Amino acid sequence: MSVATLLILRLSKDLFNSPWSMVHTREGCGFVVSCKINTTLLVVCSLIFAFSSTLISPTKAEDTATITHYELEVKQNQSHDSSAFTQGFLFHEGKIYESTGLYNHSSLREVTLEGELLRQVNLSDDEFGEGLALHNGTLVQLTWKEGVAYVWDLETFTLISNYTYQDEGWGLCSYGDNFIMSNGTSDLTIRDGDNFSIIDTVSVTYNGSPLIELNELECVGDFVYANVWHWEWIFIIDITSGEVIGTIDAASIFPEPGVGDVLNGIAFDSSNDTFWLTGKYWPNMHEVNWRAVSSDNGDNIIQDGDDSSENNSDNRSLLTDIYLYSIAIIFATLTFIFWGNGFSDLTRSRWVDNPRASTTNREEEE
Repeated sequence: MSVATLLILRLSKDLFNSPWSMVHTREGCGFVVSCKINTTLLVVCSLIFAFSSTLISPTKAEDTATITHYELEVKQNQSHDSSAFTQGFLFHEGKIYESTGLYNHSSLREVTLEGELLRQVNLSDDEFGEGLALHNGTLVQLTWKEGVAYVWDLETFTLISNYTYQDEGWGLCSYGDNFIMSNGTSDLTIRDGDNFSIIDTVSVTYNGSPLIELNELECVGDFVYANVWHWEWIFIIDITSGEVIGTIDAASIFPEPGVGDVLNGIAFDSSNDTFWLTGKYWPNMHEVNWRAVSSDNGDNIIQDGDDSSENNSDNRSLLTDIYLYSIAIIFATLTFIFWGNGFSDLTRSRWVDNPRASTTNREEEE
């Protein structure tokens, strides 16, 4: 039991065992409470407020995941076709495989790390290419509103089969034996690797709110790295909970204004433990990794990478406590000044009859 609780219980015991604690009543006059009861009760309430103040300012949110923020470290920059409206992007054995979009311009491509185009197959003019995933020696390419996913042979780029699905297709990545797919909402669907049927739907939240317009995806273990339309960040999603557990600020690699479009391309190179990033109409693609710069839960931010970060956090917590205790003390003092002498004139203005004890005794004698 806390010291605060013991103190409050002690005051309560003294209060209600005191001869001053008698409550007098008389017909038609509500209630009468002695001065000491008023003062002590209000002091007890103030103490409760003071000792519970830290409970209303927790340093860690209970209902949202801690979010770590990262910034990029660029390893190298390479050329990228600035006419490619990148929709799907993946790395495999030293090559980049890319799905491009727009009607009349959609394609599937194999590109070297230097940006040289090795192979390309075009979709029909009335199809809009979208996300791309590597799965069991095949490339599975989504379309936007056509409701079909094409299955291409990785080695020959020949069409093997296709899947059909409802709703729009945006991003796609391989998740073990299955797929994870986005459709422009805050939902990710886990789809069967054999027939593309929906196994489960995961709603993605960022600081407790839905994260809409999820776009190009890259699966790494139980985490999904996601572009979000018009964002300069990459969001790291825990697929087991749907919560965003990290953000990566990619603003530093954006082309100069007027060149390129949105960030939309994430490819993981497992051999080097790095990522390749690009965007729609971007003239470059970038090999990167990232480092943590801060962590927060939506309320408090704790800087990482600094030996004094823990002390800074403790100091902020101490200042918060001092601030709250000061408010509590001021509240208790004002309570004592304005209410501590019985209810006095304030009480009468509230239609409560509180005569002096001597008057009450005389009335009882009569």
